[in-house]
Amino acid sequence: MNITIVGGGSIGLNLADHLSKRKHNITIIEQDSAICEDINSKLDVITLNGSGTDPLVLKKGNAKQADMIIAVTQSDDTNLLCCHFAKQCGVPKRIARLKSSHYTDKNSNISLEDLGVTHVIEPEKEIVNHILQFVELPGVTESANFKSDDVFLRGYDITKNMPIANKTLFEITELAGSAQLLIVLIIRAGKSILPTGSDKILPDDEIFAIMPQESLENFKKLLGKEESKQRKVIISGASLTALHLSLALEQIVDRVILVDPDEKHGIEAASILDKTEVYSGDCTNVEMLHEIQVEDASFFIAADRDSEDNIMASLLAKAEGAQHVLAVTENERHSDLFKKLGIDYIVNPRKITQQKIIANIFRVPIGTVLSLKNVDIEVSRFIAQKNSKIIGVPLNEIHEISRSSIIIGCVFHGEEVIIPSGKTVIHENDEVVIICRHQDLKFAEKFFKPGFSLTL
Repeated sequence: MNITIVGGGSIGLNLADHLSKRKHNITIIEQDSAICEDINSKLDVITLNGSGTDPLVLKKGNAKQADMIIAVTQSDDTNLLCCHFAKQCGVPKRIARLKSSHYTDKNSNISLEDLGVTHVIEPEKEIVNHILQFVELPGVTESANFKSDDVFLRGYDITKNMPIANKTLFEITELAGSAQLLIVLIIRAGKSILPTGSDKILPDDEIFAIMPQESLENFKKLLGKEESKQRKVIISGASLTALHLSLALEQIVDRVILVDPDEKHGIEAASILDKTEVYSGDCTNVEMLHEIQVEDASFFIAADRDSEDNIMASLLAKAEGAQHVLAVTENERHSDLFKKLGIDYIVNPRKITQQKIIANIFRVPIGTVLSLKNVDIEVSRFIAQKNSKIIGVPLNEIHEISRSSIIIGCVFHGEEVIIPSGKTVIHENDEVVIICRHQDLKFAEKFFKPGFSLTL
């Protein structure tokens, strides 16, 4: 795939690194010549020093041959104009990173599609959605939503007292009842296991499960976490993230407190928020934490624009008795150390934005989550072609699948999302998410193409 990335900052650089390693042809357009030189020293990609809004630069970068353009500069206007010109060049897929919600607000009456944008990435919205996934199920180790947030992936550490512990996958299916839920991966003592129905979930395992949104409550019951609604959540920060997070939490939490270190910003926030209690103060100050009784908080979230303040506030909140703490930070160098010191969750806006863009490219975000675990697992999306072996046969009758530990994670049949069982039948043009080991990927691919006879 030929991909043009406009903007060579941290997001553009990391995207280029990720995509070039997967054998895509990458061109980066960047205005800063020093950044171009730095990219050239690190990556085997083409760099162009110039503006992505300059038609001549786009032409020089062979935009007409591009399959996709990804505009991730710091300027919304630049990103929109890049997509507009790329549309005129015939680029089929055009992704714009937009910070301001003014362009996507329902009342804006702006057609981004007419401007040339096929996919929008909104960092603030993605950060808030990601944080909410941890609040709704405390203790979750990894989390991702996909297919317009209709399908959930959740990772969780298993303890001996959970209903799911020491049960086989067959027994777990019975416990789940009518809920669609599939455990697709077990990590045990640092090694990955692609489970079959007879495999047991043991204490100290980390499991990954895929489910539709409506099955989350059943998943909580299997973990013994059905009473997980948060009673008091404290948010610290003078940022859009803190404001949007407060608005979202008002709908699902008994009591929300926002501590804003910027008095003027706090007054504006109080005028927008309905149920949130707004304080003016600094959560890196222990006296402020005592005033808001942080020890009673089930969740403390530091979401200021200053990453160092977020780390400090989270550490102090944990020391003062907050049950769970989360810090938003661009600095991931010491994230493992911060977790050992007591911060339960580190949320990196750059990484979340990158993962969302990759999910839009490949339409399978699970792989970016699993890659964090350093396991030899590939997650791929295939389309069932006419006359391929996978079509029209219940999955439990295709013996090569179970014998080679290939997991079918979910099936997209038009707009319908199917969490498969052994009785599931795949139809022509269904999109299928496959989870397997790297060495089995080529074999898995053969199920979806006509003319192959599969024997082991």
